[in-house]
Amino acid sequence: MEGPSVYSLEVNFENIKTFNCVSRKPIRCKGAPIEIAQPLVVESDEETTGLPLCDVSLVNVGSFVVSNDLYEYLRPLAGNTVQFIELQWENIRLWLCNVVSVVDCLDQQKSKMNPFGGVAKAVFDVTRVPERGFFKIKEDNYTGIYLSTAMYDALIAYEPSGVEFEEAALT
Repeated sequence: MEGPSVYSLEVNFENIKTFNCVSRKPIRCKGAPIEIAQPLVVESDEETTGLPLCDVSLVNVGSFVVSNDLYEYLRPLAGNTVQFIELQWENIRLWLCNVVSVVDCLDQQKSKMNPFGGVAKAVFDVTRVPERGFFKIKEDNYTGIYLSTAMYDALIAYEPSGVEFEEAALT
């Protein structure tokens, strides 16, 4: 039996429709729940006109957007690791995924930090990696979104469009 793995979720933002908030500044998802009136109205980013709406999209870095069908699939699997925020675009319901699980699982000795104090290359301590759901790391709760092996397997089975996964290093 193989051990656990960690994957990063990478939205393929260059080839998909992305969104902007209509009535407020961009939402900053920092690993904590957000108090916000729902549904939040979004508009298509004008730079992505003509690009397809995919299962996974983007409003801002540090979060991701999913279609209503993918939301229905993910909701029971994500548990309390994600706050789902309803979005409204034209007549389509979308969901902003705010990852609220922040975990201390980085191997400090083997990871590489950038000159600004952020993580340049994450190496995870396998003994502290969550078994389920999505998570962020305490050293970078602004941008990186990671998922457990179980969540990765569930997403691969769904075959969502607009997203790629990168396997991270483990110790």
